[in-house]
Amino acid sequence: MQQGTVEPLIRLSNATKRFATPKGGIYTAIEGVDLTVAPGEFCTLVGPTGCGKSTTLGLISGLTRPSEGTVEVAGVRSTGSRRAPGTSSRATRSSPGRPCWRTWRPAPATRAEAPVRPARWRASGSPASA
Repeated sequence: MQQGTVEPLIRLSNATKRFATPKGGIYTAIEGVDLTVAPGEFCTLVGPTGCGKSTTLGLISGLTRPSEGTVEVAGVRSTGSRRAPGTSSRATRSSPGRPCWRTWRPAPATRAEAPVRPARWRASGSPASA
């Protein structure tokens, strides 16, 4: 790095992402993307549906790895090994004897839909100390 230059916070170099199709083909979502974002810089991804905005953000966030090229965030090369938000490898082990789809519940959309806890739980925050 030359004196006076700032190392980019996000750098995509020739980033390409391909997906397998159900019929055995290959779909190229993005190809040859070069992007550099410096610290403190504001950047938006704008385009029509299906142009690769979410695919690009998935590469930057580390949720997926590029098929070709490189992705670096804060100088660290992305390996695409991060889990998606809201997922857990412990989900199936959390309730022995019950499959995870039996124990999963969606978050309530509004406070009114949230389950009401008994009054004795509210003071302590848990049933264990009630």
